[in-house]
Amino acid sequence: MSERLYYTDSYQSEFAAHIRAVTTNNGRPAVVLDQSLFYPTSGGQPHDTGWLHSGILADCRVVDVLVTEQGEVLHILSDTLSYEAVGQVVHGVIDWARRYDHMQQHAGQHLLSQVFYQRFGFETVSVHFGELESTLDLETADITPAQLAAAETYATQLIYAALPIKAYFVPDTALDTIPLRRPPKVRGMVRIVEIEGFDYSACGGTHCRSTAEIGPVKLTRVERRRGQVRITFLCGQRAWQDYRVKHQLITEAATLFSNEIAQVPILIERNLSQVKELQRQIDTMQGELLGLEALQMLASATVINEYRLLQQLFTDKDVATVKRLASQLQQHPRVICLFSILHEGKATLIFARAADVAVHVGNLLRDSLREIGGKGGGKEDFAQGGGITAQQGEEILTMAGVAVQKLLCA
Repeated sequence: MSERLYYTDSYQSEFAAHIRAVTTNNGRPAVVLDQSLFYPTSGGQPHDTGWLHSGILADCRVVDVLVTEQGEVLHILSDTLSYEAVGQVVHGVIDWARRYDHMQQHAGQHLLSQVFYQRFGFETVSVHFGELESTLDLETADITPAQLAAAETYATQLIYAALPIKAYFVPDTALDTIPLRRPPKVRGMVRIVEIEGFDYSACGGTHCRSTAEIGPVKLTRVERRRGQVRITFLCGQRAWQDYRVKHQLITEAATLFSNEIAQVPILIERNLSQVKELQRQIDTMQGELLGLEALQMLASATVINEYRLLQQLFTDKDVATVKRLASQLQQHPRVICLFSILHEGKATLIFARAADVAVHVGNLLRDSLREIGGKGGGKEDFAQGGGITAQQGEEILTMAGVAVQKLLCA
């Protein structure tokens, strides 16, 4: 079994080891070492990356680390290694920036989980450490903004308190003497990570020496899902980077308004209100214009037994506008509309009729489209369909027009 050096010192970044085995994993070259600092993906924490150096390994990249069913730490490599390398000494170097980031997030998670439990009784159900952000799933159906603010403030106070964080092993028979937040999933010797006097967790991960190194902590998002609450959080460099980017964005917004940062929300709210009012006015005017256009179309409609048939191909209007136009025309007696809207070589069909026209336009459109593989349908007085070419749209307009004329003449 490989000795896991990170158990005793998360800050050690270089080590020497002997190659015990050369193998593969899912077609990728891999080695097993007699001891290693490389943390394998486990407990929600991502794996370390880094390099292995020796006379036979010229800066070979460690791209993944995992634990086999036999408990061996498997180092997945970027380059193939000869089986003759077994027994050779290698010098390992972990990617320290990545490791320290994971230490900050993992230690921060322990701190936050205990904060939510102590202050509000919310148990942590699961944890995920991502490349950019991490999450806690809490056993509560809801959480208030005031609770989130209180949790973040308390966690920050504990960070300033610089509580020592230490890891040690105890036999499972001694677990009753330790106030663990959750019972461990392993037996035998159990590794405990303790935030002095505050949190005790059974954990095999890497952590900072002190809460002070967790750095700033920020809760950035809340999602309510399946009776639980998911909290997205950032610690250390991630939280600082989040602040830097958001500060830059709000500063740029303030510059656009030629005002102070504090005024940006007020100005945005005012502008949104103005935009809504302008949009309302535009909608009103568009409705009036469509009403006039509807009257013009009615004046040139094909009259059949006092019914007015309108067939038109639109290339300068979107579907939403044509639907509004059809709705306007439906308000006039004895009107039936057969419209096709062309956009980027595709056709959308809109069929509509007034309440006093005994034609089921939904069935008419569905039957017309069925012959060429299009999709659509609707109610007796309004239908929409598509999935056809521009040419097919024109053909359907012609066929539907002939069918309607027969019905109106019957």
